[in-house]
Amino acid sequence: MARPVAADAEATRARILSAATALVAERGIDGTTVRDIAASGKVSLATVLHYFGSKDGLHQAVVKAMDRELETLRADLLTALRPGSSAADVIDAIVRRAWAFARAHQVAHRIVLRTVLAEGGMPRERIESVMLPALDDATGILSSVLGVDPLRARLTVQSIVQLSARYAIASDDELLAVTGATTADDADRRIADHLVDLARGLLMPRPV
Repeated sequence: MARPVAADAEATRARILSAATALVAERGIDGTTVRDIAASGKVSLATVLHYFGSKDGLHQAVVKAMDRELETLRADLLTALRPGSSAADVIDAIVRRAWAFARAHQVAHRIVLRTVLAEGGMPRERIESVMLPALDDATGILSSVLGVDPLRARLTVQSIVQLSARYAIASDDELLAVTGATTADDADRRIADHLVDLARGLLMPRPV
């Protein structure tokens, strides 16, 4: 049986997107051309332009792919709310999963930051479609489970998100220098531990 045309088209699109993500991760956004992406994806320049229109279109597709996975992460974070979990365990699970997600989508985070810097802030459409729903979910979970003021929970979530995004776009060399670690995996773990400590300090009751 012949492979459906739509399946072939989707496979080609996915291959181009994978090539774009890998090249931007290696060379940076400005150091990657559409021709480079076409060559890496083993397709013609015309094929890349057919599916994505331009390099900006490719950038948007990389970010949208991350946003689709963010929906999965939001559902996954609900599993952190196991019966009997302590406040410390809930914070630990949420922060570590969010940090792992941020690092896994380094290229998309770099593209988002580039847009923020170019436009002077997060685009309104992204605020409403991505940032606010995720922020509302996390705020509701933390304020109800931990019993903290919703505004305090909300600002803490956003602070951890901002820090995670900044650390996520860093190179391994930068993280090694910042953490004093000797391996990338150890630097990653130290950043995760630090983010957990910050979140716990901001959200858990302080000794009197």
